[in-house]
Amino acid sequence: MFTSKKIYTQVWLLLLLVVIGSGCAKEKVDNGVPLLDVSDRSVSAIRLFNFYSQDLDVTINNIPLTAYVGNGSNTSGQGTQLGLSIFPSGAWTSGNDGSPFSVLNSLLDKAGKIHLRLQPRIPVAGSQLPPVLDTVIENDVVHPRDYYITSKREIKVILRDNIPPSNATKFKLRIINLGDPVDPLQLAGPVSLTYADGTHVNEVLDNVQQGASSQYVELPYGAYQFKLSVNGDPAKLLSEVPVLPNVNPCGADILSQESNFPRVLTFKPGGVYSMVITSTAVTHFTCDKTSKLYPYINVYRVITEADPGVNATYGRMQALNAMPGKKITINVDGAPLGGQLDYIGNTTRPTALAPEYTIFTRGPHEVTAIDQNGTVLAKEQMTLYPYDNYTIWAYEKPDGKPGLLFEAADMTGTTYVSSYMGGLVPDDGTNGAARIRRYNYAFQFRLLNLSPDLPYASFTSDGQYFLPATGVGQDTLRYLDAYINLAPGIMPARNPNIIYIWGTPYHPFSVVDGQQTERDRFPSYIRVYQSQPGNLPQAPGKLLANIAPLNVQHTCIANTALYPAGPLPKAETGVYTIALVGKTFAAGGNPRLIVIKHNK
Repeated sequence: MFTSKKIYTQVWLLLLLVVIGSGCAKEKVDNGVPLLDVSDRSVSAIRLFNFYSQDLDVTINNIPLTAYVGNGSNTSGQGTQLGLSIFPSGAWTSGNDGSPFSVLNSLLDKAGKIHLRLQPRIPVAGSQLPPVLDTVIENDVVHPRDYYITSKREIKVILRDNIPPSNATKFKLRIINLGDPVDPLQLAGPVSLTYADGTHVNEVLDNVQQGASSQYVELPYGAYQFKLSVNGDPAKLLSEVPVLPNVNPCGADILSQESNFPRVLTFKPGGVYSMVITSTAVTHFTCDKTSKLYPYINVYRVITEADPGVNATYGRMQALNAMPGKKITINVDGAPLGGQLDYIGNTTRPTALAPEYTIFTRGPHEVTAIDQNGTVLAKEQMTLYPYDNYTIWAYEKPDGKPGLLFEAADMTGTTYVSSYMGGLVPDDGTNGAARIRRYNYAFQFRLLNLSPDLPYASFTSDGQYFLPATGVGQDTLRYLDAYINLAPGIMPARNPNIIYIWGTPYHPFSVVDGQQTERDRFPSYIRVYQSQPGNLPQAPGKLLANIAPLNVQHTCIANTALYPAGPLPKAETGVYTIALVGKTFAAGGNPRLIVIKHNK
């Protein structure tokens, strides 16, 4: 008994020592200087854009916000904490959108003004150029303004509109024409805006005079490929930064600008945007390629005046009928989508079709296909998510029954690559954005087999694969899964799109947005084959001679009148679907390839 009590006493003493010891343990403290919290900051009504086409150093009210590396100093380029919160790179870069920043209220003086000094970035320490700008700007909260710093060391002041569109599904757009009246390529004067096919957007956006701004128009949100031209002349198409205008370094002749393809841009619902024309220094090599030229040429940028944030509400859908001999109405929650639809194989239009989209709210929807007699042919439940872009196809399944196919169209021109930041940085699994590669100037399409009696269809570029082609697990812009052994109504689970990087026909070896163009690889004709997977696969298989090959140039140029100077491009950039419709082997099946263009 005595031994037992002694043991218990020792145990309690040990526990007491542990408790006392833990109470005396010292907490590890970081002795570094705590970072300044600049995340909760209010901004003034002054917003600035760098259209100078060069990095700038910024000082506001004698407070340097950038590192001033080389500008008469020997600083390390780290910058201040406040400056790095605004300019993380240590300089005010000149991005495609002008790299806008709003001046913090804390930087205003007592009179609500800023003394702004901008210095061009010079990489050599000890050298310095005259300031680009040295001026005083007053903060006016009632009339917020944007300040554009141009390549000619000027500042252009424009009132900013912070009022969202009246319809939440739309966005607002205007044109600001601040171009130089004297332009070496004659790209000066009133401008007009059209869609990619040359159709005018709105009379408000026509004939916007030099030095003037148009009123706003409201358009349904979505993906657009606008063209902005001087005097409505397609040969005087303005280039959207970063695409360069066409310049002949070996002669004085002025080249046509008709094939400077714009990017496909998605405008958010509730957003406010401007297309701003300014003069910028355009870099070109001389004819002997020994030096560079820097002529000032008018170009434009698309800027965001009011960002509505992430779209959490709306998606878009369009409907098509791929059932021969039937007129179909596709209803979404009881309302027709696009009206009564004729069989798409009956179309006589020589160019790509562009069915209208309807905007829907996120959530579950009931979709039904009804024929001309009122008979319900198919019914499906689907869930729409924000930014979804669906094409709903009514088609005939291999068993002869009607079906609905929901084709999700990717409007971004992106692929997901296997190498994380080129293999230079280990992938910790927290950020997949580094694996996303975007191609802004691309011909992007997907292929569909909607022929009910063709078990497997393969497609080729005039008899060969869409080279370079690779299988699963290797990076490419043209995976075999996207065009080999496609079953009726079945979309590839991964990598369904085929992408070609595009440029202008005048620069066959040019680099567009940092990407080499692929004109030499682009398909002229797309042909259809009967193929077979399995242990003894047949790919691409047997050529189907009864299906006319698709002439890509004839089909994927919306309006040849937009190229008066020639030559015609091999195709126009954009987002397309190429679908095989009709019965392949039945008498009178009339199988054919149909092209849909998803962006305007």
